Amino acid sequence: MLYMKSANINVRIDEELYRKTKELGINISETVREALVSKIERKKREIIMEEMDKASRAVKKIGIASITREIRKERENR
Repeated sequence: MLYMKSANINVRIDEELYRKTKELGINISETVREALVSKIERKKREIIMEEMDKASRAVKKIGIASITREIRKERENR
């Protein structure tokens, strides 16, 4: 059997929201886990997009012709 380490978190919600989750049979723990996984995935994509934007701006500053020239020089030196 595989055991994973886990951490406990506490979330305070108002009584009306809690009552609605119980009435509708919503598993709060599972819902919070799913929301956290989703948030992490969105944040990772956001960071990647920001890095790609930075790289794109850097390439524009340097210029494609300059980059191509440097790549050809490196290939010739091999």
